[in-house]
Amino acid sequence: MEIEKSPLSGAIIALPVRLVTYDRRGLRRLGALVGTTVVDLPGVVGHPAFPSTMEALVSRPRGTVLDAARTALERDDVKEWIVLGAKLLPPILPPSLGEQDHKWIVAPEAEIPCPNGDGGLRFDLEVAAVIFRPKKPKLKPAQAKECIFGYTLMSYWASGEDFAASLGPCIVTADDFDDKTEVVVRVNDKEWSRGTLADAETPFAEQIVKASKTDELLPGEVFGSGTLGKAKNGTPRPGAVVEIKTEVIGILRNRIGRQARRRAAS
Repeated sequence: MEIEKSPLSGAIIALPVRLVTYDRRGLRRLGALVGTTVVDLPGVVGHPAFPSTMEALVSRPRGTVLDAARTALERDDVKEWIVLGAKLLPPILPPSLGEQDHKWIVAPEAEIPCPNGDGGLRFDLEVAAVIFRPKKPKLKPAQAKECIFGYTLMSYWASGEDFAASLGPCIVTADDFDDKTEVVVRVNDKEWSRGTLADAETPFAEQIVKASKTDELLPGEVFGSGTLGKAKNGTPRPGAVVEIKTEVIGILRNRIGRQARRRAAS
């Protein structure tokens, strides 16, 4: 994490690039989260070749575009590109999922419908690694680690079977995330678990190596850490607010609702 000057406050702070996707008139649009403020990243960069979505960003070489973003966020006119009232969307839509399945990728702060009515809903809250395209198939562990673009937070929601996943609130680049950072899970403001990536059952590099042996890895694919730390027993009931928090990425928060959405007929 670098020490930089915040363009919105003028203070000298630790300022990683926190990348988000927000709703711009019904379309997905790339932004940067500075504190609680969303800045339109393509607008402030001002170059026509700069990607306008997260999906396009992770398809590009990481260094050049991120350097352009950091430089632009230090400019004096950055305030002109603040997006008032921005609604955050899931930061990335994994390409292995079809358009129909993307409907089950849930945004930060969105309500999660409970298929059991008042029966509660199981969840698995994780750190997730987002990759960009590897240079070759059948990766070795060191190569697999190098193809991690960044990290976000992820929640799997299930009742009998997985039916939804929430992602967010942002993606921080791999350089800006310390795998010793604590991950804390809270339900209705009560702590349920605490851990770090050292607690992960299968390291990300191992997962990516395994996947690369049988599949073509696409930019934007997401790999989950599994539950970190020892989770408290129990199932949150409808109305419960479930949060997963880390220092750099922030808080992924969702409330469990009372009525399930139905899958469209195939």
